[in-house]
Amino acid sequence: MEQEYCVRDGFGLPAEFHSHPGGVSQVVLGPGARTSTRPAALDAERLIIHTNEYGPDGTSGEAHSHADQEQAFYILEGRMEVWVGEQHYLAGPGDCVFLPRGVPHHHRNAWEGPLKFLFLSAMLGG
Repeated sequence: MEQEYCVRDGFGLPAEFHSHPGGVSQVVLGPGARTSTRPAALDAERLIIHTNEYGPDGTSGEAHSHADQEQAFYILEGRMEVWVGEQHYLAGPGDCVFLPRGVPHHHRNAWEGPLKFLFLSAMLGG
């Protein structure tokens, strides 16, 4: 079989719960992403992409950080309230919020409709 390099309809992929109350993710790309339950996902060495949808009460839960990743949220629809270290943002469609390695962060849906966003992450070496 020839290698695939395109995932179609990321929000239509199987929904997964990634410990974020009120939210679901669809794994599009990442290390070990392509499995029997995710046959349309693509494997990558370091880059991770998920589509995410949070209901009106969706949240990431408690603040946390990652020693081995840089992350970003790119908002497609809705409003996201985000805390990155001591900074606070209200982000909307077209906005991108960067989450540096080791900096505590958390976020939540900040409006009454669904929040849709892309989660992007780069795995970093030690």
